Amino acid sequence: MKRIHPLLFLNLIAIAGFSQTTKSWAINAKLGDGFIVAHRPSVVQVLQKHCRSFELDYTLKTQSRKGWEELYNFPEIGFGYQYFNLGNPSELGIAQGIFGLINFKLTNHNSNFLHSHIGLGIGYVTKTFNTIDNYKTLLVGSKINATITTGIEYNFNLSKKTEITTGINFTHYSNGSSKVPNMGINLAFINVGLIYKIISTPVIYKEAITLQREKYFEVLIAGAVKQIYPPNSPTYGVAILTADYIKPIKNKSLITTGFDAYVDGSHKNYLLQDSLFTSGIGSVLRSGIHIGYGLSVGKCTGILEAGYYFYNPHEIDGLIFNTLSFRYHINNHLFACFNLKAHYGRADYFQYGFGYHF
Repeated sequence: MKRIHPLLFLNLIAIAGFSQTTKSWAINAKLGDGFIVAHRPSVVQVLQKHCRSFELDYTLKTQSRKGWEELYNFPEIGFGYQYFNLGNPSELGIAQGIFGLINFKLTNHNSNFLHSHIGLGIGYVTKTFNTIDNYKTLLVGSKINATITTGIEYNFNLSKKTEITTGINFTHYSNGSSKVPNMGINLAFINVGLIYKIISTPVIYKEAITLQREKYFEVLIAGAVKQIYPPNSPTYGVAILTADYIKPIKNKSLITTGFDAYVDGSHKNYLLQDSLFTSGIGSVLRSGIHIGYGLSVGKCTGILEAGYYFYNPHEIDGLIFNTLSFRYHINNHLFACFNLKAHYGRADYFQYGFGYHF
């Protein structure tokens, strides 16, 4: 559980910072029906019935005070709770999660409008893999997992205080390979819900602020833990160094290009399993370059990167990697980060670290 706590900590910091600029808030209760996405053939053997879901969100409406809110059409910030019946009580059980949440309004209509959302937090799964009585469940190997939820919904007003919402939601549970197996639980749902505005105040419109955004550099140092097959193997450490050159595009988005170096303690064991004996830095080091695209929302930045290993002597995991990075700027220079590293859509590990903004 200690491995996931930094993720929840980052959510609390971000939401606390945003909530200072809000006045109106609401409660959203949603019911859903859906299924677990069978992204691997081995997943099919544990799927039985459709899944049911319940979600409860607490959201606060931002006001035009710091400049970024109006750029995103005054999003809502808050917390959420999700409950999933996974359709197989004996082998999959149930999944629950709490997360920080942001809703982006996609249209300018006040009565009927389309919006998207993203949430990031911590989840709990009651049934996981074990070699004695649940060896078919290869989705997750630990009860504590990270959870990422996103979707797109349509809202329409019933009255000044209430709204109906309906849409499609996607949720992912994963421990970032801190314990294998870790194929991840991918859930797709159709939701319908009722929103009640406990306090409703008009949005404060001010003259639009042009944010001054210049090119800059960031250096990031992070760490990770991971496990490789077979299950119950030792846990290995990973050290990561990333250097980014970042160029903002207008007031919202940015592009990045940079360099990555990874020292992965699991590689020696991986090579021994293939009867390859090696020593020195080449047995644990990989280096690559990447490009990415990101969005800045207040003090938070989300970046999706695609990279290529120019130094990977044993071609472990192939030559292409991806990173999903969430960064929270503590002040003008220091930021905290939570990243997900993956290869061809398969999670490798979560990274926790700090960086410096030049």
